[in-house]
Order: sequence, then C-alpha cells, then structure tokens
Amino acid sequence: MNGKTWVISIPPFKCPDNLTGIPDYYIHAWEKYVGKVQPEGGDREDWIELCARLYWGTRNLGDDAIVRICDRDDVNPRDLIGLPHFGPALRVPSIDQIGDPSKADMYAINPNVRMLMHRKTRLSSVHEDDVSQAFDSLISEGVSDFFVKYMHQSKRLPNLKLSGTDIDRLVQQVHDWGEWAFIMADDDPNALLIQQYADIRYEYRMFMVGDQPVCGAGNIGLKTPIDNMHTRFDPQVQEHRDDGTTDNVAVKPELVERYREFAVRAGRMLSHCGYDAYVLDLCLIDNEVSIVELNGMMNAGLFALNMNDLTIALRLNWKQCVPPVLAFSPDSSRERKPKEERRG
Repeated sequence: MNGKTWVISIPPFKCPDNLTGIPDYYIHAWEKYVGKVQPEGGDREDWIELCARLYWGTRNLGDDAIVRICDRDDVNPRDLIGLPHFGPALRVPSIDQIGDPSKADMYAINPNVRMLMHRKTRLSSVHEDDVSQAFDSLISEGVSDFFVKYMHQSKRLPNLKLSGTDIDRLVQQVHDWGEWAFIMADDDPNALLIQQYADIRYEYRMFMVGDQPVCGAGNIGLKTPIDNMHTRFDPQVQEHRDDGTTDNVAVKPELVERYREFAVRAGRMLSHCGYDAYVLDLCLIDNEVSIVELNGMMNAGLFALNMNDLTIALRLNWKQCVPPVLAFSPDSSRERKPKEERRG
C-alpha cells in the first residue's frame, strides 16, 4: 500500500493526426478520462507520453487515484494538497503543485555533480563583473568554447553556446541573451552555469527513485514508451540527438549497462542531498560517462521508457512525489507566499 491517494494530472492537449501504432489501451484510457480520440493536429510524441502517464498511472498507482484533467473544475486543488502527484506541472500551476518536489534543478550548486560532469564549470550571478570573472577564469585554463545555462529558473531561457576569448564581447552576448529574465535573478549568486563546451554523445535519461536508477531510456525525441524494448533500461541510443529522425538510432546494451552502473554510484553519492524523485541525464564525453544535468521528474520527457517499472517504483516511494505548495490558511480563501523560496 502506498499510504496516500495519488493525483494524476493531465493537461489539455490535442490528439495527433497520426494514430498509427498507438495501443488500444492508451486510446481507451484517454477516452475514459479525457475525451474522444480523433485527429486534431497535436504533437504525436507529447500526446503518447501523456497517454502513457494516464494509462500506467491509473493501472499502478492505486484504485483510488484521482485523475485531474487540468482544464476542468471538477476537482478542488486545495483538496489535493499534500498528495503525491504524477504528471506534468502546468506553466501556471495550481495551489497544490507550485513546483517539482525534487529540487534537482539546483544541481549546479552541488560540487559532486559538477565533478561528475567532467568539464570545467563556473557559477556566476548575472552581474557583469561576476560574469566577466567567470569567463576570465575559464579562459585562463585554456577554454575558448562555452555553454551557458540559466539556472535561476529551469528552462526559462534556451541554452547559449559561445566561442572566443574576448571577455567584453562574451559578457555582452550573455546579457543580450538574458535580457528581462535577468531582472528576476538579480540577487541570485548562482543564476548562471558557465561551462566548457563538450562534444556530448549518446545522451541517456535515468529515472532516479529512492536514490537509485529504476529505469531509463535514450534521449531520442521521436521515441516514446510504446517503443520500449521490454527492458528496464532501454538499449536504444542516438550518438547525437536529432529530434527529427530515428535513422541513426543504435542498440547498445553494453553502453547502457555502463550508464546504469554509473547511475547507481551517483545515486549513492547524491543520496544525502535531499533530492526527491529526479531524472539524471548522462552522456559520453571522450568515452567517459558524464553527467549532463539533473531535472525534476514531473515534466521530464519519457522517451522509450518502461512505464510499468517507473510507476511501481514511484508508488513505493510516494513521499518523493509530493509537490511543494503555497502556504495558506484553511480559514481564508486568500493564498499567501511560501515561507521559503523554492524553485522548481
């Protein structure tokens, strides 16, 4: 028994035009809880991932699971506070899920994670002097190709690739990129992760629950759970990610086993960090297994994931799936800001 009723959140989403190969049980689940399945021009892979969350969530997370269709008002979000959630958090979240519970998007401040990235990195605020100092430090170590991530708010800005040794020009490019987003990060000393650019190969996503990998799949944009090869750690990988094709997909079980062994060790190393269920993206850099990044699990792409193994592991570790919520008074309808600022 998981001890708590689960909430399965499904955002409004149009069905794709191409329904070929989609299992009947996915379609039946969608029609039972959401609506008629018919061609509507939606993204095929995103829709299949939602169907996978819906079907496997209702199958494995308990007979009492609450299915919340996010554009309907038949469920009071206040009644869902403190319950484990499965499914993506909305861009404008409701009171019961203001963010992902994992705290993994703050990975950049963790020295153990940065060590396992196997490339030179610096943290910086958005202020010009700090950004300049970060570039100067990396350039002094021979770095001239850079990869910048905005860490203050995950996915708020696209990643930025830069080259050169003209520090003033690099700083200007960073500020042209950040623009108004930097205003929100004015007091964050770790708003930027500036790293050495690396040739990342064979990206792979490990789903970490209970501080260990429970299943995984290659970061292949056109693959979904219906493409899983009936294994916990799907062996399909792509040397360089290309979301437009599967022509260069290879099956490499030996490589995936290296990733699994690395994820076991990394999970133990990071077990004291307070991360709840999260995804660990791995790759090869100069044939060395390395961390790309960590992210929360609620909005993570699934690729060719074994959803049965994921949902069983989550049910056993339900406490890792309870989102942070806004503090509120039961006697008042007015919501208050949280006592602690929590990103996610």
